[in-house]
Amino acid sequence: MRLYLCSYRIPVAAELYNLVGRKPEDISAAVIPNAKDYYAERARNFKIKETNQYLSNLGLKPQTVDLKAYEDSDKIKKELNNYDLIWVSGGNTFCLMHQMRRSGFEEVIKELLKEDRIVYAGESAGACVIGNSLRGLEDADEPEFAEEIIWEGLDILPNFILPHIDNPMFADDIKYAREVHKDDPQPVIELSDSQALVINGTSREIVEKTGP
Repeated sequence: MRLYLCSYRIPVAAELYNLVGRKPEDISAAVIPNAKDYYAERARNFKIKETNQYLSNLGLKPQTVDLKAYEDSDKIKKELNNYDLIWVSGGNTFCLMHQMRRSGFEEVIKELLKEDRIVYAGESAGACVIGNSLRGLEDADEPEFAEEIIWEGLDILPNFILPHIDNPMFADDIKYAREVHKDDPQPVIELSDSQALVINGTSREIVEKTGP
């Protein structure tokens, strides 16, 4: 299993390239935009274009894979088999989790990761869904924006994942989430906006951006 989980963008790009095992110009990336589903269409399209441009600037070959266009796991699996990397954008965690379950992505990503056939990279909401629970995020995200409110995460990691811990904009939300999960049997995984958790099989490391 290979994961790259972060709060904001890609703090240490070299670590992601190493995880995929390819040069950036050889990496095809499926961009999952569904944490942006709460935006109006024009704004959503702008955000998607912005993300794809960011990844292109790093040398990657991004292609949007909108989960709203898929109805079953066979179709989404066939599509994802074309990529080396899945990049899951930030936004509303509940909107994202709803589409992951509805489209069949939830079961497919578990299978692909277990077989080590793809790298999953998630930013903010894209990182949070990898954990066992979304409870505690309702102070930062509006669960009601999702068509169906799902409180469970993908449970690929048995931890609650908490991004943006050094961002003053989220200070009250961070405090609330920590209180909700203070008695969890597994430690909360906390990430600043300059950090990423890199998991490669049994190896687990938090890497951090240095400098501007």
